Amino acid sequence: MANFYAFLSNGLTSALENDGSVDWFPCPRFDSPSVFTKLLDREGGHFAVRPLVEYVYRKEYLGNSLILESEFKVKDGKRLRLVDFLPLSLPGIIRIYESEISFYAEIKPSFNYGLIKPGVEVREAGLIFKNPTSKEGIEVLVHGDFQIEGDRILLNPGKGYLYLLYSKDLRYGLFSQKGFVYSKPYEALERALKYWRGQLEKARKAKIFEEEFKRSLLVLLGLIYTPSGGIIASPTTSLPEIIGKERNWDYRYVWVRDASYSAEALLKAGLVLRGRDILSFLTSMIDPSSKSFDHPFYSVDGTAPPAEEEVPWLEGYRGSRPVRIGNGAYLQVQSDIEGAYLHALYEYYKATGDKEFVRDVWWAIEAIANWVKNSWKEKSTDIWEQRGVYEHFVHTKVMNWVAMDRAYKLAEEVGVSRPEWKEVAEEIREDVLANGYSERKKSFVRYYGSEEADAALLTLPLYGFVEARDPRFISTLERIEKELSVSKGLLLRYREDFIGEVVNPFTLVSTWLARVYVRLGKTKEAVETLKRLVECSTDLKLMAEHYERGACEPMGNFPHVFPHSGLIMAVTEIEEMGNGNYG
Repeated sequence: MANFYAFLSNGLTSALENDGSVDWFPCPRFDSPSVFTKLLDREGGHFAVRPLVEYVYRKEYLGNSLILESEFKVKDGKRLRLVDFLPLSLPGIIRIYESEISFYAEIKPSFNYGLIKPGVEVREAGLIFKNPTSKEGIEVLVHGDFQIEGDRILLNPGKGYLYLLYSKDLRYGLFSQKGFVYSKPYEALERALKYWRGQLEKARKAKIFEEEFKRSLLVLLGLIYTPSGGIIASPTTSLPEIIGKERNWDYRYVWVRDASYSAEALLKAGLVLRGRDILSFLTSMIDPSSKSFDHPFYSVDGTAPPAEEEVPWLEGYRGSRPVRIGNGAYLQVQSDIEGAYLHALYEYYKATGDKEFVRDVWWAIEAIANWVKNSWKEKSTDIWEQRGVYEHFVHTKVMNWVAMDRAYKLAEEVGVSRPEWKEVAEEIREDVLANGYSERKKSFVRYYGSEEADAALLTLPLYGFVEARDPRFISTLERIEKELSVSKGLLLRYREDFIGEVVNPFTLVSTWLARVYVRLGKTKEAVETLKRLVECSTDLKLMAEHYERGACEPMGNFPHVFPHSGLIMAVTEIEEMGNGNYG
C-alpha cells in the first residue's frame, strides 16, 4: 500500500496532508482557489508541522472519522503527537499537539492557487496573512510555549494547538472583535469526532472488507457539500492519470453520474437520508422544459459550472502539465446521466417505499421521460467524456433504456398510467440488441458500428438490461477480461481514446466486475477482485480514480467517489446475494 495523502473534510472544504504537511487546502469551499497548493507545485505553499531533527513518521485516522492522528518519533524515543482536523462549519484547520520535543510549524499560504503572495502581520498570539488584492486572509492562533520567527513558529515541549482560519473578510476573523464566536479547539475536536462516528453508526455493518467499507462511507460523506447536499467527484484538480502527460482534470464539482452512483451506494449502506440529500440536490438541477440536466456537472451550490482554464504558473503534480481549474466537459451533451439519476431514485423508492417523495419529484420524472423519449435516437458523448466524440454509444443507449424503464416503474408505484414509457423502453432495448452487438466478435460493442470492447458494458446486467448469464453477455465478459485486464482484478476502461493510448487501470471497473461475478454466482472471484483493488489502496485505505500500471500507486484525482461507491455496492451485494459464501 502506498504512503500517500490523508483526506480531511468538514463538509465545506477539504485538505490533503502527509508527513505533517498540509499541501492542499481550497477555501472557503471544495471548488474554491487553494491557499496551500504544494500538491501541484513545490513552491505552492503549505502548512507543515515537523520536529527539528530526524524522525520516524506514522499516521492513522482517529477511529471512524476524518480526523488524522500523526506521530513523529525521534532517535531518543521521544514523540510529537498531532491531531489534525477541519472544524465543522468553518474553513479552517485545527492542529492539536502533545509533544516531548521541540518542533516547528511553517505556514506559507498564497492566494489564488499560489499566484498571490500575502502580507504578514505578527501578533502576540499568532500570525495574519493578508491578500493584498482583497479583504481575505488566513489567521493562525497559537496556544502553548512558542516563539514566532517570520512565517515559522518554534514550539517547545508541552501541549497546545495551532488554529488556522480562512476569512473572506478579516474584519470578521479570529483576531477581530467577533473572534470569540468561533470554535474552541478541544471542544471542536470532540464535536467533530462525535459527528463522524455518529454518521457511521447509522450505516449497515459489513462482514467482509469491514474497514475498507467504513472508510469508503466516510470518504463519500466527506465529499458531500453539506449546505446543498451535492457530492463532488473528488476534492482535487489536475492529479494526472499518467505522470508527465496531459490527462489532468478538475473534479471538484457535482457530476450527475458520480453523484447518482454515490447516492445508490449510501442507500445500499443504509444511509438513506444522505442518499436522499444527494437526490434532492440533483432534482433541483433538472430543467423541465429542455434537456433535463443542462450540464453534466454543477458547482457545489448548484450554479452553472465554471469554464475550463489553465493555470500556467503551477508546475503540476510531479511535472504533469497543464494544471486546470474548471472542466471543459461542461460543454458536452451527455445523454446517459438522466438514466443514472432515475435509477438512483428508483433504488431510493425500493429501499424506503417513500411514495410521498416520488410524488413530490414527479415533475422531474415526467420531464426526464419526455426528454429521453424524444432524444434517445441522437448521438451523444459517453460515460468517459471524450471530447469532440459523438456516437451511438451502447452504454448511453442502455442508460436511456434505464431512464424509461425506471420512469415507467415509478409511475406504476404512484398509480400513474404511462404505458407509452414502457413501449419506448422496449424500442430502445430492441435497437441496442440489433445494433450494439457484433455477431462477428460475439460481444456487445462500444458504439454502433464499432467492434471495440468497453468496460462500461459490464453495467448491462447491473441495470437488468440483460441477464448476467445471457450468452451474449458472457461472451462480452470474456472479451473484456481478455482484452482490458492489466492484471488480475485491475482493468482498463478501454484501449484508446481521443487523446491516445490508455495506460492505467480504472478503479471503478474492478467494482463492476466484482458485481458481475456475484450475479454469476462466482462469489469467490468477486471477493478476489475486491481484494486486489484494496491491496492497491493507500496506507489509509483511500482510493484514487486510477492505479499506476504495475505499481499500485494512486493516479488521477484522489480520493474519488467511483471506487469508494463501487466498493460499497459490491460488498453489500456479495453479502446479500452470495449466500454467505465469501470465498
